[in-house]
Amino acid sequence: RGSTIPMDVMGDDPLGDWWRAYLHGVRPISVTSSETTIRTAELFCGPGGLAQGAKQVCRELGHGFLSRFAIDNDADAIDVYNLNHGTEYPSSATVTMLVDYKVRGRRGDARMAYQPEVIDDRLSKMVGELDLLLAGPPCQGHSNLNNHTRRDDDRNELYLTVPALAIAAKIPMVVIENVTAVVHDNSGVVETAKKLFDDAGYDMTDGVLKADRLGWPQTRGRYFLVARLREYGPPIPLEEVAASLADKPRNVMWAIEDLIGAETDDEMNRRPELGPDNIRRIDWLFDNDEYDLALDQRPDCHKDGTTYSAVYGRMYPDKPAPTLTTGFLTPGRGRYVHPTERRVLTPREA
Repeated sequence: RGSTIPMDVMGDDPLGDWWRAYLHGVRPISVTSSETTIRTAELFCGPGGLAQGAKQVCRELGHGFLSRFAIDNDADAIDVYNLNHGTEYPSSATVTMLVDYKVRGRRGDARMAYQPEVIDDRLSKMVGELDLLLAGPPCQGHSNLNNHTRRDDDRNELYLTVPALAIAAKIPMVVIENVTAVVHDNSGVVETAKKLFDDAGYDMTDGVLKADRLGWPQTRGRYFLVARLREYGPPIPLEEVAASLADKPRNVMWAIEDLIGAETDDEMNRRPELGPDNIRRIDWLFDNDEYDLALDQRPDCHKDGTTYSAVYGRMYPDKPAPTLTTGFLTPGRGRYVHPTERRVLTPREA
């Protein structure tokens, strides 16, 4: 609502037109202006997807966006983040090197044993000078794709570094994003985090936002916990956010049909070379007009049945895509075969 998009891409589907403009690299033109710059820090930042959302909000509302600090233990991801957003202080250290804290108890009995303190020299100079903390703690320990340590994984505890740093660095607003299953963690990291935020004077809203219900052609759902210091007022309830953005789901071909026939001489449009077994499986799907691969066409470990029925599957052209993971270049990692072409998705399509 705070921006305009060029009239030549406007039609009878305003939100869809907004998304199309966004996909084609159109920058929003804010109809409001502000001298405010939102200063951010981000934990577990990856290449910067969550920051991209925050930056987009700032653009739409006429604010500046400044990443002052970003950390991820994947140095390559930090390099990409820096190219995408720029940041004053990029770090590939571990988040446990940033803040000294100790939590006693769990869930409703949790409390900080002592006041958390920033122990990183450069970050300590930013205490009281940050407006927003973003975080996407490791999700592998909670993911339903993890059959080994799901719900009971040491990485799950890293979730608690987020409230610890927010409290130590006096950051008034926090957005944490994770897989929906995070709420089922055996140690109760979400309930523990809520208790720590509450004790430190934050109000919260939380819940699951589903991309397809917001008009995006993917069935990805993510759990969000948003916390804001009470002196600034409570955060907007997530159910109100979801209701205000609710829209019809769009399908795969709505998003990628214009990319069919794109040149393949750059990294984003390149198609991986597949082995003979995967070529045969993709051919079977198209020759039989199927979207799920028959058991007798699968690897031996699947032929007696599998709970991963979407693996080696073909995307439905008239439905939203399933959740995309980093394995989309391989048919054996999910339903990643193109709806109308005998191949998997390109990075650009994904």
